[in-house]
Amino acid sequence: LVPRHKIARLGSVFLVRHGERLDHINPAWRVTAKNPFDSPLSDNGFQQARETGLRLRNERVHEIIASPFLRTLQTAVEIAKQTGCLVCLEYGIAEHILHEHFKKWQGRNRGKLEGVQKVDDYKVSPMSLEEACARFPGYIDKSYQSLGMTTFPETEEQLYERTNSIVERVSKRARRKCRNICIVSHQDPVEYMAHEIDPRGADDKFVSYCCISKAVLKNKSHKLVLQHDDSHLTSPEIPRNGT
Repeated sequence: LVPRHKIARLGSVFLVRHGERLDHINPAWRVTAKNPFDSPLSDNGFQQARETGLRLRNERVHEIIASPFLRTLQTAVEIAKQTGCLVCLEYGIAEHILHEHFKKWQGRNRGKLEGVQKVDDYKVSPMSLEEACARFPGYIDKSYQSLGMTTFPETEEQLYERTNSIVERVSKRARRKCRNICIVSHQDPVEYMAHEIDPRGADDKFVSYCCISKAVLKNKSHKLVLQHDDSHLTSPEIPRNGT
């Protein structure tokens, strides 16, 4: 449990990365997947998501905003089970796929993927509102209007601009309405959003699976009091390549 004196003040913003991806521990999953870019969580990823929900249970979270990919929605729903919030699909904080990475993927997988007949014609498609409601009945906010959209693939600059725009608007709403908002996204978006919320207080730190960043209101602006923390996990991600 979170000590009472450490419970988030009203108007706080939480940034959470999704749990462990299945395709990162079992790359063969992509071969038969109908949507190779939309990996679900692994068993460990689900455990990480549940533990993150337990960590946030007493933080008075009022809203959960999640990227419309399966792994982020699965993570967000586990948090929703503990906080009692509905999950809002926000396309403006979706994963990014760089042009060069997408071209390399096409070259490696021509004629190999069973679930994708024509790799050159394949389009990356996140989950729609209708699909999310069917997959997670009772957990999706049907009334939420996404603040932004994205196209795939895109450049790093486009990712930076759209995620920073979304977190700026979300943090303003948290401050104005005195609501605690949890954003569930991906590694790079979470890193960019942390630096946008608190440019002076954010450090360059590894963004591990299901890590939590917490920004509280101080003198009408948000300040990070926790950044990319995964101490609540029994099986946290081990940084690769020394990062």
